Amino acid sequence: MKIRLLPVALFILFIFASCAIDQARAQSPTNQAPALTSPQGKVSPPPGRIDISQEPIVKIVANVQPAVVNITAQETVPAYLTNQYFQLYRGNRTAQSIGSGLIISADGFVLTNAHVVAMAEKEKEVSITLSSGSKYRAEIITADDDADLALLKIEDKTVQFPYFDLSYTSPNLLGETVVALGSPADLQNSVSHGILSALHRSFAIEDHTYNNLIQTDAAINPGNSGGPLIDLNGGLVGINSAKLSGTAIENIGFAIPNDVVIPWANDAIAVAKGLKPAPVSPVAGKLEMIHKYLGLTVKTLSPDEAADRGLQINGGLLITHVEEDSPAGEAGLHENMIIVKIGNRLITDERSLPRELLQMQSGTNVRLQVIVLQDFGPLKIQRGGAVMLTAR
Repeated sequence: MKIRLLPVALFILFIFASCAIDQARAQSPTNQAPALTSPQGKVSPPPGRIDISQEPIVKIVANVQPAVVNITAQETVPAYLTNQYFQLYRGNRTAQSIGSGLIISADGFVLTNAHVVAMAEKEKEVSITLSSGSKYRAEIITADDDADLALLKIEDKTVQFPYFDLSYTSPNLLGETVVALGSPADLQNSVSHGILSALHRSFAIEDHTYNNLIQTDAAINPGNSGGPLIDLNGGLVGINSAKLSGTAIENIGFAIPNDVVIPWANDAIAVAKGLKPAPVSPVAGKLEMIHKYLGLTVKTLSPDEAADRGLQINGGLLITHVEEDSPAGEAGLHENMIIVKIGNRLITDERSLPRELLQMQSGTNVRLQVIVLQDFGPLKIQRGGAVMLTAR
């Protein structure tokens, strides 16, 4: 009997244990997923609400932007086209450049890059739009290709223009926060920011080397040229000038530093107001070097003169005189030839002469590319070639 009753007792004990476990489970709390809340759309403000209007960048933009302008320069240049009968004829097209500038005086002096206004050199005027939307025609007072700076002037006797005080400058410290203002891609009143990435940078375009530039990772795009680069106190860091571009290159822009910009601007204004004599023109100096060392006298070939001669070129330097027994004369150059290239630099007018001519001395080799129009009965043939001259 005892052997037969043992399984029954174990079964009854198992039943009681199972009931106890189920009862314990029923009494214990069940873990559930947390309830979802609706998106709030904002972060709860910390103690002492942040006043966004007092952010440093917001404040300096509000202070500086009224003095930043959009600049449009354009010129009409000849173009050689064909009609529906495939006949060649001379027409015109408009070439345009867009950039930015900075008003630096209440009476309307404007600072920008020389390359921004280069296309308007013939007309000597550009179009300026203030941040408020007001539009003016500006006169080009002076443009310095070597410094890549230009001084413009707008006139309005009824207003005092908002202007940037050049006496307040940045210390230009490596790593400081900088803000670029201007009109990239003609989008006026644009702002970008970054840091001052490097000092004393140099890079070359064609045969011209730009030195002592500031490098920044603030976005600088076509149209920013001529606008200001500012620090968080609103001090001038420099004038935006160029962007390094390439397939794998981003965030490398350059500005002309304030220690170059401000003396140049002060001198240019003093000359414009008659307070000091004008310096010798770099263009005049280059032309004098060509005459002195090569025996050539040249002048800019205008589009109309090119058309009258039947030449299919957009500019160049027309040779008006060649001295006998000079390097040019011995090389066979003569009047009415047109210089279109010096070294690797394309020549469109006197202003495009390379700055290296100012360092020319006896024995310097200068490579010229010239063209000439020759008559063969009813035919006119445009021919060209290169010649190496050795300065006398």
